[in-house]
Amino acid sequence: MGKKSQYSIETKTQACKDYEKGKGSFQSIAEEIGVNWTTLREWYFKYREHGVNAFDTTKRNNSYTKEFKLEVIEEYITNKGSYIDLA
Repeated sequence: MGKKSQYSIETKTQACKDYEKGKGSFQSIAEEIGVNWTTLREWYFKYREHGVNAFDTTKRNNSYTKEFKLEVIEEYITNKGSYIDLA
């Protein structure tokens, strides 16, 4: 059984929306809410893939769509992010 997150779904979602709207960098937004910037980056990639359901704790199939996989490959090939950034 997994550990309960100390951050609410609303906090995670709002942080991702703020990043998406350009209201700050991973670093600055993460500092505001008290998490490591890499944690926020992980939240954001989940949010980008799964939308508002990204942080739903109910069990679901976490496989990635073909379209998403191709998008990530394209971003890697065109140097829009390193392997680590896109993982």
